[in-house]
Formats: sequence, C-alpha cells, structure tokens
Amino acid sequence: MIKANTRATRFAAAFAVFGMAFAPLTAAQAQALPPATDLIAKYVAAVGGVDAFKKYKTVRVKAALDIPAQGMSGSMVIVSRLPNETIMKIEIPGIGEIKQGSNGDVAWYSNPMQGSRVITGKEAEAQTEGPDPMNYLRLSSTITSSETIEKATYDGKECYKVKHTYKSGRTTTDCFSIADGLIVATVAKASTPMGEVEQTTLLSAYKDFNGMKRPTTMVIEAQGIQQVLTISEVTFDDVQDAELVLPPDIQAQLPKKP
Repeated sequence: MIKANTRATRFAAAFAVFGMAFAPLTAAQAQALPPATDLIAKYVAAVGGVDAFKKYKTVRVKAALDIPAQGMSGSMVIVSRLPNETIMKIEIPGIGEIKQGSNGDVAWYSNPMQGSRVITGKEAEAQTEGPDPMNYLRLSSTITSSETIEKATYDGKECYKVKHTYKSGRTTTDCFSIADGLIVATVAKASTPMGEVEQTTLLSAYKDFNGMKRPTTMVIEAQGIQQVLTISEVTFDDVQDAELVLPPDIQAQLPKKP
C-alpha cells in the first residue's frame, strides 16, 4: 500500500502541466503531416475562438476526483484570476486538503502530512505560467515553437501529435483529433518532489461553458496510478480577492522585504 504522504504528493503533481520531448521525424514523414499552425487554428475555432476566452477575468472549476484502483475519491476546486493567479484545492477523505497555487511570482504547495513549501525551479514552471486563456488555446507568447511530429491514436481516436516548446525550455505534446480538432490527449513530463514524472491525460466529453468548450472528463495516468477527474461546474467572474491571497504559512517562508 502507498503511504498517505506519497499519495498526496502524487495527486497534486498529477494536475500540473508537464513537458515531453519526442524524436524528430524524417523529412518525408514531416511532409505528410498538417502544419501545427493549422491544427491549432482548427482547435481554437472548435473550442469557441479567442474572443470567447477574453470575456472573463476569473474562473472557478469544480470537479470530482476518483482513484479507482485504490477505491478512493475526493473533490477539487480551482479558482483563478487572469492572467496568472490560481489556487487548486483537493479534498480527499483520510488524507485531508491538498493545496497548490501561484500568484505569478510565487508558486507553492501544501498537504497535511508534509506541510507547506514554496516551489522553485523547474517544478514551478507550469504553475507560474498561470491560467492565461492563451495557454489553453496554445497561442501563448511563452510557446516559442509548435511542430506536428506524428499521427497517433488515443482512446480509439485518431489524432496528430504537436510538440510545443516553451521559453523555459520545457515541452508539452498535444494530440489534436482528426475528426473535430479538439485535443484528445496530452503527454508530458515535469520535475516534482518525487523526481521526473511522466503523465498521459485523456480528454473527452467536451461541453460548452459560456461559449467556451472544455473537456469535462480527464483520465490521468502517472506512475501507475489512474485518476479520473470529472468536471461538474465552471463559472466565471465570481472569485473574490480573498480566495487568491497567499496562505499565511507560505507568506512566512518568503524573504522579508527591507
């Protein structure tokens, strides 16, 4: 059986956005693949367009979390304010509340067994990029290049893999559905307290929320653990300032200002 503190670290790490590098294709293979710019443009149109994602300042996401193999379940709430503030809270019976967040400058993490800490370096990269909708649309200025690398199949859906490289040097890979242009899978890797973790996330059951399509089912596989995240509610412009304040125990760890 996995110890509770190890579970807590894994659960929190599983919701980070990770990076993954793929070997380059031959010139002949690359010519047969659609340009990444075309796949991203089709995806942006499929989820509602750029303007739809610029209508709000804050977003709240509520979801159920299930870990079938271990017979565990819990709930998750994410509150965000554009462009770069977010706090995620995961409540798991028997473990307690796991939290992580960022205000754009400071990334942090806490759980009942391990306490709280400020996150730095590679581990903090995905968090500090924040909830900017341009990240969701794969149009962020932090992405320096996007390249179609191969055709693949995930969860029975044919798709094209696109590798994104960020200014920080990290990479992520999305697979865009050939049928409707939506992202059906993301494969990635990142630094965590447990070392480098590879994660595959299958995205499905896209639904419209205020003119924006978002996946409501996410099957996350990392380190042999499968987690199922089912989003039940997405609301906009209802987050209060107090909900995004750095926790006191995190503030206490920051350098004192002169």
